[in-house]
Amino acid sequence: MRLTIDDIARQYGQFVSSLCRRMILNDETAQDAAQEVWIEVMNSLPSFEERSKFSTWLYTIATRVIKRVAWQERSYSVKALKDFFHQQEWELPQESWFVKERWAKEMCDKCLTGILHCLDNDARLVYVCRELAQLPFSEIADIMGQEETAIRKMVSRSRRKLQNFLTDECALYNPQGQCRCRMNRHVQDIRLLEEFERLRQTVKRINLLRASEALLPNKNYWLQFQQPSE
Repeated sequence: MRLTIDDIARQYGQFVSSLCRRMILNDETAQDAAQEVWIEVMNSLPSFEERSKFSTWLYTIATRVIKRVAWQERSYSVKALKDFFHQQEWELPQESWFVKERWAKEMCDKCLTGILHCLDNDARLVYVCRELAQLPFSEIADIMGQEETAIRKMVSRSRRKLQNFLTDECALYNPQGQCRCRMNRHVQDIRLLEEFERLRQTVKRINLLRASEALLPNKNYWLQFQQPSE
């Protein structure tokens, strides 16, 4: 029995949304990219011949669309990111505790996407597929049209680059570090570190990217795509 588009979206929608928002800094552009993915999936679904894994077929479409939309997204040097995160502290909105907490988590989520932009587009795409979706190296190689050895090397280089940055610059990644970024006090105030620590204790081998999906604002662009426009 062939899957319907709703079945597919329920199974893969969250990851496609996460892939778009980690690849693209502007949230509206990320939503547009997700919509383009689902339009292409719907248009191409009748021609899927089941010669490859369905997930590989779908992720290949997603990465092709996202790379096309994200080609103007620039990468940033580690120095530029450090300079940005150490600028004047952002001010919390003067509203309810719930609004403040959500704002702080939203800003942390944007910071994480910004940090990933120290990687170029291909490296960032491969890293997110591996670290967030936990896709096998062999499947990522099929999606990207590259050798598995090259994909492994790309992930390894990306991990080292991000680890070096995050160890010193992100309290969520390294609670024992000396992070003094512009969000540090707000992260402490809403006790986000404690949430991450509880998650680390209950989930084995969790990384910052996967933890962020559980603790930071959840977005599913497929649901927004389904809503009728006003």
